[in-house]
Parts: sequence; C-alpha cells; structure tokens
Amino acid sequence: MLSTYREVLRLPGALAFSSSGLVARLPMAMVGLGILLYISGVTGSYGLAGVMSAAFSLSAAAGMIISSRLVDRLGQHKVLGWLIAGESLGLALFIISMEFAWPLAISAVIVVGAGACSPAIGPAVRARWTFVIAREGLASSPKLRTAFALESIFEELIFTIGPLITAWLAISLALPAPIILAIVIGVAGTLVLIRQRSTEPTPAPLHQSKVPHVAAFRHSGVLLTIMSAIATGAIFGSFEVSIVAFTAEQGAPEATGLLLAAWALTSMFGGLWFGSRHFRAPLSRQLVVITGSLTVALAITPFLNSLTALALATVISGALVAPLLITIFSLAERLVPNAQLTEGLTFMNSGLTVGLSLGITAGGYLIDVSGAPVGFALGVGAAAAAFLVAVIGQRRLQRSVRSDGSIPPTSALNTEPIPGPAPGGFNLDDR
Repeated sequence: MLSTYREVLRLPGALAFSSSGLVARLPMAMVGLGILLYISGVTGSYGLAGVMSAAFSLSAAAGMIISSRLVDRLGQHKVLGWLIAGESLGLALFIISMEFAWPLAISAVIVVGAGACSPAIGPAVRARWTFVIAREGLASSPKLRTAFALESIFEELIFTIGPLITAWLAISLALPAPIILAIVIGVAGTLVLIRQRSTEPTPAPLHQSKVPHVAAFRHSGVLLTIMSAIATGAIFGSFEVSIVAFTAEQGAPEATGLLLAAWALTSMFGGLWFGSRHFRAPLSRQLVVITGSLTVALAITPFLNSLTALALATVISGALVAPLLITIFSLAERLVPNAQLTEGLTFMNSGLTVGLSLGITAGGYLIDVSGAPVGFALGVGAAAAAFLVAVIGQRRLQRSVRSDGSIPPTSALNTEPIPGPAPGGFNLDDR
C-alpha cells in the first residue's frame, strides 16, 4: 500500500513542495479551534465563540476564491507571500484586541480581515501535483488520485496534531498561545513553499487567454460537488463544537484534543487504504456509498452519554472522513479544465469552510440552548444532506466527469492537453 505513495513522492520536487505545504497548512487546524477556545474561555459563551470562529472561516472561504484566481494569473510566489503576511498581522492584532479588552465588534472585524487574507495552500499544492504529473507524462495514470489522496491524508495528519497542540497550549499555557504558534508555523511553511519555483504551475494573465473565461462553479456538476463540500464541512464544524461542549459537560475538557485527534487519526488510516485502491465504481457512486455510511456511523452520537462510547463512535466515523474528502477533490479535478484547477479546487475548499462555519455557528447556539446532543444531531443531519445530494446528483456527476476512455471514471484523471497560455494554464515550454 505504501509503495503507491512512495512512487508519487519520488517525482521531481514532489517531496519538497508537499512537505512544505504540510507545514504551511497546519495553522488551518489550529486557528479556528484556537479562536473558539479563546472566546469561549473569555466570555463563557459557545454561541459567541462559534460566531467569531465562523467569521474567520467564512471570510477565508470568500477571500480564497478571489486570491486563487490571482494565483492562477500571477503565480503562487507573487500572491501567497502577501496573503500570509496579511493573515499573520490580522491574527496578531486580534490577540492584542482581546488582551486589551477592545469591544468584541472590533475584534470581529479584525478576525474577518485576517480570514480574508488566508492563503489557499491546499489547492496550490494540489495544482502543483497536477502540473508535475502532467510534466512527467503521467496524466493518464492513476497517480493524480494517489497524490490527491496523499494530500488528504496529510490534512488528516494536520487535524490529528493541530487539535492536540491547540487544546494543550490553550489550557496549559495561555488562551492565545495556539494562535501565536499558528502564525509562526504558517509564515515559515508558506515562505519555504513559494521558494520552490521549479514545481510552480506557469501563470498566464487573463488577457492572454484564447478562450472566454467561465467561472469554475459554472461547469457542469461543480455546484453539486460544492454542495457536498458544504454539507461535509457542516459535519466537521458541528462535530468539533459538540465535542468541546460534551467533554466540558463530562468534566473532562482535556479530552477535547484527544477525541478530535482520534477522529483525524482514524481518518488518516482510512485515507491511506482508500487512496491506494483503484475502485471500478464511478466517483459519483463512491460519493453515495461514503456519505451514506457516514450518516449511519454518526446516527448514534446524539444518544451517547460517556466519553468511551463517544470515542468508539469517533473512531468508526473518522475512518470515512478522508475517503469522502478524496472523492470530493477527485470529482472537482475532473469537472474543471486545467486552466482553472486552482480556482476549482478552491471552491471545494471554500465549500468545506462555509459548511464548517455554519456547523460551528449553528451547533454553538443549539448547544447553548439544549446541550451537546443537539449539536451531534446537527452533524447527523448534515451527513444525511450530503447523502441526498450525492443520490440526487449521481447521474449528472457521472455524465460530467472526464475520462480518456481507457479506464472507468473512478479516480482523479486529468487527460486534457496541457493548455497555455490561459489562467493557471500549464505551459511547459515557458519553464
């Protein structure tokens, strides 16, 4: 199983950009939870904490869509550095506003500004994978699916380590400590990533494109995939805030990081297995099976009353998370042209972020009123919504994905000729 991943990491420059991208993305598993713990610790309100965390996430979702277009047109090295600088300064100012007890409205505005500057590291790294695999003449192989699986696994590793670090620092050291560490890690990882120019997709200004520009979400099937991403994000958000509340109700707040890490760790192993397999069922059908299974796995969580039972449910449901993310990103890669790959993948990222924000906000207010079980019930509803979207949209998604005719549409496969020049086009002759 692991040999499949070793093969893609041996591609020129792959290990360097993937590992630096791993570091650069670690803050995304720390900042949202860090804000949640910070605000709830200061104010005692999960609802208000959810709003502030959601304010950061929603502004990040919107900002990433705009900045990803700039990345496609100007290049990663010209955009990502400025974005991480803006996000870091905004988060630092947020900490200052909280420490000096500025009005919460001002802190919220600052958080929105910081989120708007968040760099879309995940889509940038996945765009590099597509570029490198196409450059090596492997576009018709399953290696891109494996690479996307690897990135989803790395993200699960991030969400294994991130919550542990965040909860421990906030509880044991100081409430703003995890946000400060996230700033340092984010700057370091992003700067290392953008220095790797040999694997950076060649940018092309919009005015040089020979074809009309169409927003990525307007391609057939993309909106359905975005809806799936939003529902998936809502599962994550409601589950996260519900675990925070549940552990507090059980008198064991220190278990928060452990439970969230267990969810991410089992997801990572599920992704390792899933990403190394080649399934004959089309991606649209895989989406139906995974979302349906996740709905069943989460259905028991509103009725649990012990940490042990919740830990077991967390492990079972967590094993399905990475396979769901891999399937969503694989669908997105096959629904948009190469020239808009960063933008298309960012729409998926932003959909996840929007859903995460909605899940945290709605979950926080429901928990304030009725307790953690209602928050878990919201997660079950989000999983059911993802399943319904997958069932209703299955035929359209199956018709919309691209295939080269030699293998069934079961994995990420970008078979278009390498376009250029176009927004985000990969013009190898210019390298």
